[in-house]
Amino acid sequence: MGVQQQSELQSQTSAKYFSLREDISTESLSDIDSQTDINNTGNGGKDYSSPPRLSLWGWYTPSQYRGNSGVSMKNLSASEDSISLSSLDHQQQPMLMVDSSNSDNEDGASGKDFKIDIHLKEDDETRIKYNTRNSGGGGGGTLRNSSNKTQTTVLNNSNKDITTLGGSTNSTTKFLYSSVDQSNGSTIRYPYSPSYSDATFSILSGVVILFSIIYALLVGPIQIMFAFLVSILVFISYICASFAANNRIYLYSITALAVGLGLTIPSFFAATGAVVLGTGRDKATWDVQLFRSDQVLMGWMWPKGQMAIFVDESTIIGPDSFIGRLSTEILQLSYISYYIWGYFMEVYILYNLWRCHLSKDPQQQKMMPIWDQRLKMFICSWISTYFIVFSINLIFPAVSPRVYIGKTLDLYKNKLTGFGFAGFVRDRIDNAAKGSFGSFPSGHIATSFAIGLSSYKILPAYGFVSTIAAILIAIATMYLRYHYFVDFLAALPVTIFCLLYGGFYTPSDFKNVFVNCFYSIKSMFQNLLSKFNNK
Repeated sequence: MGVQQQSELQSQTSAKYFSLREDISTESLSDIDSQTDINNTGNGGKDYSSPPRLSLWGWYTPSQYRGNSGVSMKNLSASEDSISLSSLDHQQQPMLMVDSSNSDNEDGASGKDFKIDIHLKEDDETRIKYNTRNSGGGGGGTLRNSSNKTQTTVLNNSNKDITTLGGSTNSTTKFLYSSVDQSNGSTIRYPYSPSYSDATFSILSGVVILFSIIYALLVGPIQIMFAFLVSILVFISYICASFAANNRIYLYSITALAVGLGLTIPSFFAATGAVVLGTGRDKATWDVQLFRSDQVLMGWMWPKGQMAIFVDESTIIGPDSFIGRLSTEILQLSYISYYIWGYFMEVYILYNLWRCHLSKDPQQQKMMPIWDQRLKMFICSWISTYFIVFSINLIFPAVSPRVYIGKTLDLYKNKLTGFGFAGFVRDRIDNAAKGSFGSFPSGHIATSFAIGLSSYKILPAYGFVSTIAAILIAIATMYLRYHYFVDFLAALPVTIFCLLYGGFYTPSDFKNVFVNCFYSIKSMFQNLLSKFNNK
């Protein structure tokens, strides 16, 4: 189109800051990719149809990021020649970080050029216009200022807030990350920050190796041989993935790395128990303090603060009643399902990653970086819970109510057998858990909720089901005598921290949940009080 056109859209959102995340579906990403025409060859002969290169070092490799505020991705259709946001009042001038480049052919973008014009009026009103123009050679995707210099612009995420955008809160503010593939100049679009996900994944891999070194120094590598071998696998596969010459080598390496990180669960669980025994920490367990804490917190509700003792003494839901046997079977199945939810999601992501790699469809191939990022973020949300729990287990070792209350204090009078299967499983768990000191906090609860909530960002149906399973697991840990109530309380902040570390959620997400819960409870009590006063 020969003449640039401008249309102004009134922003209707109030944004306090920009976060690292954006909820964007796979279909939206495919739509954006198809709109920008990066399948064709252009811009100095660069082949944009070649698959994007995958990497573990997005935090180190030079990359370009584009912040897109106030415009929903669905508004960026190919038929629109201009999208503008006008009359954006502000109290503080937004800071801009600018990385200039020389020409359209060197910025590595494609499809359409985005112009961003900022005009400051006397009344401090900021007008931001996004002007797009079609480019003949497939070049574009850059941000321009009013002086027509090609620039890459990012709104600063500092203390200077963009306090008002319009005045209404009807529309959403989204943040899209783009980076340039240095191998072929094409633009890779991410729903989350690739630098952040690559950095956290690298840190997690380093933590695994560091744990194995510390454990080996404390008790010797022979005592933790399984964990030591797993850490070697993690180290070798990480190095191979970091210096992979092509995507196929990278995918083999990242698959081995994902398997290795998954194996850290059983290996380092056993290794942590060996370290507690080897360092003499088993002679100073914290079960007495945990039991007393339960009595203080839940003594008003359950005998000695234990749900398991209440169930054991009940004639209606006791272990020998039909309801008790059925409950034991259901909760025992839920408890052992904890071991599969994370592995199933990991396999699902790896399957989609390889499927995109083997596909002949360019659109599918361009989804490889997205699935690669999801794999890193999910593993960070999932596996990081274990190593935080392992660290706390070393400081506060405890053997669980099943051992302390059941065997030391002998307060349980009945055995939980269910209809037979639950008793069989419990016997296997008792044998496997000898030498375990991982009661506080509950790794089952922390990990289960981390898996469910992070999976919801990838596959909502799976995330919903696994979150329901996490609720049942939380009940099962206390009903089946595996954990104290304070173990449950201590697991919740671990879950929140690991979800933040993984990157699927931001502090504002949890703040909104707590605020909404507070106002919902407040409204409920106000309604009850008003009904009581009316009577």
